[in-house]
Amino acid sequence: MLSRNLLWLPVLLALLTTALPADAKDLRGRFAFGFNNQLSPVTGASIKYTFPAKEPTVNIAIQGIAGIALFNARAINDQFFAGFRMLFTFITEDNLNVYAGGGAGYAGFDDGSRAIRAQPVVGVEFFFFGIENLGFSTEFGVNIDVGIAPRSGLDVSTASGSFAAVGVHYYF
Repeated sequence: MLSRNLLWLPVLLALLTTALPADAKDLRGRFAFGFNNQLSPVTGASIKYTFPAKEPTVNIAIQGIAGIALFNARAINDQFFAGFRMLFTFITEDNLNVYAGGGAGYAGFDDGSRAIRAQPVVGVEFFFFGIENLGFSTEFGVNIDVGIAPRSGLDVSTASGSFAAVGVHYYF
């Protein structure tokens, strides 16, 4: 019985090693609109543009994000945030891009203080089969806030105030 099951092993290995070549998700020259909490705990509206490149595996994007928290009874640090980021894809697969990036922005807090924020990140954006234009992303990063009047100083925390930040974008 065991020998019969072992006959399938070469067939399985042949199928796995002769897979069709993968095509990377081509985002060159495309705009995306969506939302995320990747640069601030406040969920913000987001717009992305991926620059044209010679290869579909080269995805360099610029992103603008802005969000505001009004009438929020919960304790939240950021009340307003606006910023931008540059994202560079360094691993591309059929329905997944792994990227690194950096961003900067302006944050207004619930205690009236303000800060300039810098953020290095690493993230993934994935696309479900059959929904080719809708990207879901998650990131890990660090927010580095340099306080400006009335509160000054340096604050360092994980991105979006938690371990992972999420986003959804629709590409046109």
